[in-house]
Amino acid sequence: ATGGAGFCISRSLALKMLPVASGGKFISICEGIRLPDDVSMGFIIEHMVKKNLTLVPEFHSHLEQMKLLIPETFRNQISFSYAKAKDEWNVVNVPGFDTRYDPTRF
Repeated sequence: ATGGAGFCISRSLALKMLPVASGGKFISICEGIRLPDDVSMGFIIEHMVKKNLTLVPEFHSHLEQMKLLIPETFRNQISFSYAKAKDEWNVVNVPGFDTRYDPTRF
């Protein structure tokens, strides 16, 4: 699970997570496994609560190449992300949009 893409959890899963992640335990888990909060959320769900995450291809993380997404599919997507690596922006390629003005605006 990465927050750049987004993730959804059900109320029933959240309730199952309470004993292991509430009351400051979530922060301790993040510090203990030395991973960011979004990755720690996946760790808690899959390894502590023993529930499988479901890949939803319409969530998009900054870890994938945004320029490879096909503009005709944009209306079917749930989330997009962006990042800057060195001098190159990893952003959705929107035809007719000039990224010189604001490369993160969409």
